[in-house]
Amino acid sequence: MSGPGVPRLLVAVHLLGSVGFGLYASGSAVYFTRQVGLPVVQVGTGLTVAGLVWLPLSLYIGRFCDRIGARRATVGLGCAQVLLLVTATGVRGMGEFVVLAALLGACVHGGWICREALVADLVDPAGRVSASARLRSVFNIGVVAGALGCGLALSVDSAPGYLGLILGSALAEAAATVCCLGLPERRRGQVVRQDTVRLRQALHDRPYLALSLLYGLLAVGDIVLRVGIPLWVVAHAALPKGLGAWLYGLNAVLVVGLQVRLSRGAESFAGTRRLLLLSGTTAAVSCAAVAAGGTGGALPGTAALVAAVLLLSLAELWSSAAGWKLRFDLAPDHAQGTWGGLFALGSSVNLVLGPAAVTLLVSHYGAAGWLLLGLGFLGVAALCPPALAWALRTRPGQLAAVPH
Repeated sequence: MSGPGVPRLLVAVHLLGSVGFGLYASGSAVYFTRQVGLPVVQVGTGLTVAGLVWLPLSLYIGRFCDRIGARRATVGLGCAQVLLLVTATGVRGMGEFVVLAALLGACVHGGWICREALVADLVDPAGRVSASARLRSVFNIGVVAGALGCGLALSVDSAPGYLGLILGSALAEAAATVCCLGLPERRRGQVVRQDTVRLRQALHDRPYLALSLLYGLLAVGDIVLRVGIPLWVVAHAALPKGLGAWLYGLNAVLVVGLQVRLSRGAESFAGTRRLLLLSGTTAAVSCAAVAAGGTGGALPGTAALVAAVLLLSLAELWSSAAGWKLRFDLAPDHAQGTWGGLFALGSSVNLVLGPAAVTLLVSHYGAAGWLLLGLGFLGVAALCPPALAWALRTRPGQLAAVPH
């Protein structure tokens, strides 16, 4: 990294940004229903529409990041996010809410793309996976802290508490943006390329897009954790009703504690291939464990679900580490933002297909649905090695200095 203060500033940027995200993500739906007065159905519809708007913008935000530099883009999107959060306190109708949610979603998710490009700018290629693992642990700490702060704000159940929730998120993002100003533009000795990157070049990188889609399908495990398991718990009277939330907390603890250690296998592409296979296989076994959790009483069912979440967390940690290797090392070094936007676009398949697929399988097919979902994970894992081999064949010169 460039300079002794860079790691600390990167940590501060991610920690403060994640606190703001945790505040907003945990409480925004309640804010817009209780404080603004929008019906729950309108809030859900508005968020869906907003997602369809900001998702295609990933490529354009990535290209914008390459054009002006990752640090400047991160600062610009951070400032825009602060202004939009302050503006949220004045929203009064459905139309205003949809516009605000779409713009805010673009800034939040675009900010993640730019921060990843910032890591690529400031960290040597060999250290990007380990740096990303540390930053992800920090990010989860911040999200938990933000969620706890959100709980305090919502417990007040009054206008000052709701406004404090939104303005607190804006304040945390503003602090993250100020910290980002202290970072250098790029690592020392990095060569700056001036050639223009066309979006068509990125979209024609079919191996990269294929790997991003496969990675996104492996990431459906997060939807299983947030949607599938809670629905499964509620559907079985023998299981404690609060078990879903406790298991989500267990996953957060495991991610914070194990992400750095379990990312060490992704230093090479051979290790990355192994982690992708491990992730898909472990996620499949976790689905079988969830199915078993609905066949017994409270104690064996709880034990089976705890085991399932442990396995699902391992799958998530391994796939995340593999994803960073793919996202950084298969992208042109001078176009990390554009290719990062492409990776974000492809890997968001879990957000588009995941909730509907998981809900359908869990609610309509029961234990058999979990087994089908597990077979899906095995199928994705089987496709990962040939897709990675395809990507490596298409860029031999680019990977000359990257560990295989």
